[in-house]
Amino acid sequence: MYVILYYMITKRNPDDPRYKIDTTKKVFVYKNLHKDCWSIRQGGLVKAHATELNLEGCDFRVNRKGRLKVLREKRKNVHAGVRGYMGESTWDTYPEELLEEVTYNPYKYKSFVMKGTEAPRWFANQVRLKPSKVMVTPM
Repeated sequence: MYVILYYMITKRNPDDPRYKIDTTKKVFVYKNLHKDCWSIRQGGLVKAHATELNLEGCDFRVNRKGRLKVLREKRKNVHAGVRGYMGESTWDTYPEELLEEVTYNPYKYKSFVMKGTEAPRWFANQVRLKPSKVMVTPM
């Protein structure tokens, strides 16, 4: 285990250089329902797992065919997540009450939406992934 952005991240294979996270490249983060954490994927490999995480320069991704498969089979699969940069965060002290919550439900929405207004959300400067919610800085 090692700490990035003050949160515990568990590396999958700490001795294997292929599993080192390159902070100059974007990662894809999705909710791992089996481990109840966030899985961090880069270059096709799940390189680490985290309970909380901050990302910068983000976009929200929903794979259309993956979502249609969920609707057809009524069974969840990995088809949506957040893409962004990991690194030294300067906004860890950003007041949480100023952040807004984003949600995604494949049965209700085609994209990530703002929880209060259900307006689609495609991008965010910063995203804070908490154990049970996704928070973003206001636009």
